[in-house]
Amino acid sequence: MNFQFNRSFLISGLLMLMFGLLAPLYSPYALAQIGLLQAHVIGVVQALVFFAFAWMWPQLTLPPFSKKIASISLYVSLWANWLGAFFVGVFGAAKEQYIVHQDLVPGATGFWNYVTLLLINLSILAVLSILLIIVGLLRSECLVKKEKVINFISLVLFLAGIAITLFLTFNPQYSNG
Repeated sequence: MNFQFNRSFLISGLLMLMFGLLAPLYSPYALAQIGLLQAHVIGVVQALVFFAFAWMWPQLTLPPFSKKIASISLYVSLWANWLGAFFVGVFGAAKEQYIVHQDLVPGATGFWNYVTLLLINLSILAVLSILLIIVGLLRSECLVKKEKVINFISLVLFLAGIAITLFLTFNPQYSNG
């Protein structure tokens, strides 16, 4: 039986699973153990996302440029989300980070506040990956003929995702109401 899959997504999923499972081992030294619990759960769940994408990837009919944008968006969004949760646990959500609504603690300042916000807000790029995967799985003749349009829309949505991420990171009062 010939089973096709994307090897790099499969390896990334295995690494995400391993790091997710290992994250709680650091909990005795962490400033916010709940952040490490979040990193644990996020790592295990996102590993499943990588595994699903590894299986779907060879089936896509996306143009190469759009496929690359979907791939980059997926890697950046999932790894940044996990790293953000891990940093919250290690550096202490109770002191400078607040992850519940991705907002800063009133009056809190600090470098790690912005780093974790940026990392967690980058998870918005996963939406772009999923949209592109849906388009790539449609296999419509109309879509195959409009390669330049799909590439342009992919690039515009990627840049919009980055812009929204930066806006929410440096204006957290708008992030989750």
